[in-house]
Amino acid sequence: MPRLGLGMPIVSGVANAPVTVIDDVLWEDFGGSGGEIAVNYQETRTNVVLHSQDTTDAEAWTKAATSIDSTLYEAPDNSTTANAIKSDNTGSRNYKITQSSLTLTTGKTYTASVHVKKGTLGFARVKSHDGSAPFKADFNLTTGAVTHTSNTIRTQVDAMDDDWYRCSITFQATATTSSAYIEVFALSTAGDATPNVAVSGVVLIYVWGFQLEESIEATSYIVTTTSARTATTTLNDTSDVWDFDGANLMPEADPDSEGVWEEGSNLVLNHDYEELGSELVTNGTFDADSNWTKDANWSIANGKATSTGNGRMYQSIPELEGNVGTIVQVTFDIVERTSGGVVVNCYGGVSSLFNTVGTHSFVTTTTNSLNLYFNNSGAGNLVGSIDNVSVKQVDPNNRWTLSNTTIENGVLNFPDNSSAAQYAIHSNNSMLDIGSTYEITLTVNKTAGGILKILSGTGGSDLTPAASISSSGTHTFIVTNNTNGGALFLYTTAAENFQGTVDNVTVREYAIQPQDV
Repeated sequence: MPRLGLGMPIVSGVANAPVTVIDDVLWEDFGGSGGEIAVNYQETRTNVVLHSQDTTDAEAWTKAATSIDSTLYEAPDNSTTANAIKSDNTGSRNYKITQSSLTLTTGKTYTASVHVKKGTLGFARVKSHDGSAPFKADFNLTTGAVTHTSNTIRTQVDAMDDDWYRCSITFQATATTSSAYIEVFALSTAGDATPNVAVSGVVLIYVWGFQLEESIEATSYIVTTTSARTATTTLNDTSDVWDFDGANLMPEADPDSEGVWEEGSNLVLNHDYEELGSELVTNGTFDADSNWTKDANWSIANGKATSTGNGRMYQSIPELEGNVGTIVQVTFDIVERTSGGVVVNCYGGVSSLFNTVGTHSFVTTTTNSLNLYFNNSGAGNLVGSIDNVSVKQVDPNNRWTLSNTTIENGVLNFPDNSSAAQYAIHSNNSMLDIGSTYEITLTVNKTAGGILKILSGTGGSDLTPAASISSSGTHTFIVTNNTNGGALFLYTTAAENFQGTVDNVTVREYAIQPQDV
């Protein structure tokens, strides 16, 4: 950008001097005695979250297994306006608050942010959803570390006084919707969305200052009440010299840097294999004696289902009726046990025997239309109680096509299989443009022998240079795609028989232009 005297049409001391707009900044001569130059730039920002620091509002905020009372706590701005999210139930479950009916536009970039402070639990998940894709990250409220991100462009953590953190996720909306949401989970550890809380009424985490805005980063917090609020800031700087008083509204004539390299967004959706669908079980917490069909030795009372011997308890799940081949994750708690165990059959997918107190989980593929059963016959014969039954579809948006592989516990699993090839293909068949270069990163935990290959296209063609993995660790490859219809293809042959897991798959365009200076 030229300076005064090098082509800028600014005339000092003349009424109605010419005005030039350069890079959306208005430069204007105000005719000061010393030829002063003023820069005027208006920045407009809108926070669409309602009641952004009053999560007790029942119309704006919904709670799951949580409550927020009227007691207020010191917030990051030193006011007494922060809320405490308290447990309102016990056991392994989602402890969260949510605001929905928010509007997002496909292709636009948004940042969701909230100030969070640890309580009994030391982690928080910040999540948004546009109706098509979830965007999330888990934040360590002791160290500020960020893990378990999904579909985000960037994340940011700003440490504040009194152990507060401002946690933000930036994402690009994949759909236009008026039913998007922002929510915060209280977690005991990163990656665990259903912590086991034993006591009701304890403070899980503290929250304050929610914001959802169209921006590449979290900007200054805007408090809202009953409606979205827009803040307009005018940036002015007047100077008799060239540095504009250090305000950095005008670059140097000979900058030290030609700019910074932009980091492209991750092209892989469900890159950490943690996307789960909505809850499919009705009354999985046994709050009432309903929705379950019980044999004689089963009963429901006091928030649990109790078995005294042989028999079954089951319910029909409409979403799974006739949908053979659906991959689901089943979880439940054995909360009391005198003897025996229980086997779970979810539409033909059968678990092993569970016979210990605690939370149990398994992933299975449906093969028939025969209900969700807790089967106490045969080797089971549980004398005890269960609670918190949950069934959710794994990879609900079908981001991955699997063959002899499974998605389980947040990883892609390659089991021992020396008789058939194994692979996972990402659903975006045009992810890798022909002739373009990409940076591919993934984390591998190798449990036995074999070689894992990274290929392109649904038929699996080599990238250049060829990319293969034979050891555990995080691996990065710079490759060029040579195939039309370039889907990401993770593959092992029967002979190579790679055994292990894959997680945190990232594909970014490598040839990225520098930003304008």
